[in-house]
Amino acid sequence: MSDPRRSRTAARRLLGLGLVTALALGSGLAATPAATGADGAGDTRAHGQGRMGPSSARTVSATPATGPDFEMPFPCGQTWTGSSRASHSPSSWTVDFNTPDDLGKPALAAAPGVVVLTRSLTTSYGRYVIVDHGGGYTTLYAHLNAIAATVGQVVDQGDLIGYVGTTGGSTGPHLHFEERRDGGYFAPWFARTRFVLGSTSASKSCGDRPLAGDFDGNGVDEPAVWRPAAASGRFYLRTQPTTQSLLWGKPGDTPLAGDFNGDGITQVGTKQLGRSTWQLRGGSGATATVTVGGIHDEPLAGDWDGNGLAELGWYRWSDRSFTLRAADHATTRVVWGLSGEQPVVGDWNGNRTTDVGAFRSSTATWRLRVASGTSYTTRTVTFGSPGDRPVVGDWNGDGTDDLGVWRPSTASFHLRVPEGAGFVTQVVPYGTPRG
Repeated sequence: MSDPRRSRTAARRLLGLGLVTALALGSGLAATPAATGADGAGDTRAHGQGRMGPSSARTVSATPATGPDFEMPFPCGQTWTGSSRASHSPSSWTVDFNTPDDLGKPALAAAPGVVVLTRSLTTSYGRYVIVDHGGGYTTLYAHLNAIAATVGQVVDQGDLIGYVGTTGGSTGPHLHFEERRDGGYFAPWFARTRFVLGSTSASKSCGDRPLAGDFDGNGVDEPAVWRPAAASGRFYLRTQPTTQSLLWGKPGDTPLAGDFNGDGITQVGTKQLGRSTWQLRGGSGATATVTVGGIHDEPLAGDWDGNGLAELGWYRWSDRSFTLRAADHATTRVVWGLSGEQPVVGDWNGNRTTDVGAFRSSTATWRLRVASGTSYTTRTVTFGSPGDRPVVGDWNGDGTDDLGVWRPSTASFHLRVPEGAGFVTQVVPYGTPRG
């Protein structure tokens, strides 16, 4: 039988090295951080005895102005209190978040990145998730009641990570949250401002989400954004010559767009946070509520069979598969995508049928599955810059979808528009910059 004291000593020695992930954003490789023991070091409110690592864990310098745009890991407008203490394990820079009735509330990604580790322990962090944000920056979300994210999953700021809990070395519900750089701790920040430990703040995870569609029926797709607020969401649709504003959805929802009735005009909808419920908005403003797919699947819409109507689809991160739902509710499953890639859909060859693809943000590389007879070919295209968010549309009305990206730092769409034998890039400022 092993000596438990020796095991604890070894675990603490490993944790003293700091949490280091080997994943550069989107590379698909991750080291497994050591996490053994019990969290808590004497916090009578929410922690048990013991610690997750030495209280003298390594610290590093980091500047809010140049690091990731971290926002509080909760839906837009939610109010939480973040506290710490000198003996907080593994560093006094880690934050314990509480709010009334916090058990089971959603914990969201603080910034865009790739999920590099999920783990369930009976001690220490309990159920926890690590997200790599590039540049050596990572965040950790611990003591989760349940994990929603999958290793290799690409998350945007505000995407669901899991649900607040009290697993591992915890004696009360809370979210243990860490920001690190190259494994070292630094004073946490949100909204580019150093967080005052012990304070209560409202989450500003209210960034725009890009999408596109033919919102005025002129045969050309235009950019759009969906913006969450404290209790609602709103679509801003770029039409000619004005902008449409539609109140729809709630914070944490995922927006989508498609011509669901075949009238040539794109409608909008949302998939509700942590549910398999979709709410689609008809042209007259009527609501169609559909329950389909898994609660953590990525929502999609496309004309999968070429009948002129958009249907629902979803992407499952756990097995990297698309499920395409036809008008008769029959489904087709297509496996496509690699760790660190996110799903995209579009009509890549003008055959009036939507197909699938994948986008890797770290390299701005697209891999498109293009139908060819009874089989398909793979088209690889580089377009955009690292950190961009993908968007697809028919930018010139020629019946074929092409590529585009939305740049969060400048709130600008960069559209790849066919011209002659090549392409030009059309830049369309639209939305509100993040961070």
